[in-house]
Amino acid sequence: MKKLIPFLSLFVLLTAFTCEDEPLEDGLAGQIESNLECANTTSALITATENFGNASEEDANYTTVCNIYKTALQNQIAACGDPNGVLQITVNSLGDCTGDDNNEPDDAEVVGTWKLTAWNTTEATDINNDGTASINALDEIDCYDNETIVFNADNTGTVMSTTYAELSLTIEAGTTDSYIFTQECIDEIENTQITWTQTGNTIMITDEDDVEFSFTLSGNEMSNTVEEGFQVINSDDSTVTVNQDLTFVYTKL
Repeated sequence: MKKLIPFLSLFVLLTAFTCEDEPLEDGLAGQIESNLECANTTSALITATENFGNASEEDANYTTVCNIYKTALQNQIAACGDPNGVLQITVNSLGDCTGDDNNEPDDAEVVGTWKLTAWNTTEATDINNDGTASINALDEIDCYDNETIVFNADNTGTVMSTTYAELSLTIEAGTTDSYIFTQECIDEIENTQITWTQTGNTIMITDEDDVEFSFTLSGNEMSNTVEEGFQVINSDDSTVTVNQDLTFVYTKL
């Protein structure tokens, strides 16, 4: 299976098979619950943002206030989404909340090997059907354990892929938005040659087809958010039943 570039081959185009029609009330109830959760996280984020805005890096409780703000941002992303990736960029900019690298150009050495460590969706999903959902799909999929990007000092590099997942799902009986996944991990070695440049905390990667991808550095991590990168498509009518942004996170080894 030829892939364009390994870190973007992690798009999930799943096939949904609807087992039965469900009452409209179930969908409305789920929507109301979702809206309420979004409203609650928005309220918490407003408070956390105000407290963080009044904090100084010299304050004794700065790390605590920063971590509360960071958690509120992550909860907002999970409950309400982050269409433009702005909230995730803010999360990344906070670093480890020590105040040492906030608002400063990243001091991580780009040259070296970076490993894919997170594949974050805007809503938690239980892909391995163990009853525990996770925003990080890599915790749910038995693939992508050794996907890396190697940056060379001469501004060349290699994106290395060793596996990819084939996923399918069915809608759980008695629900309209609960899915049962099946997965198969396929071994495939594929390397893509790249060039790269750095401007501040932004790493611009260009692949062999001159397609560019922008990553944001934060500490020893870099991330790229793809809008609507996680999709579930109904095979019966080709409608998109799940449509979430997808954030790739690489960590420096």
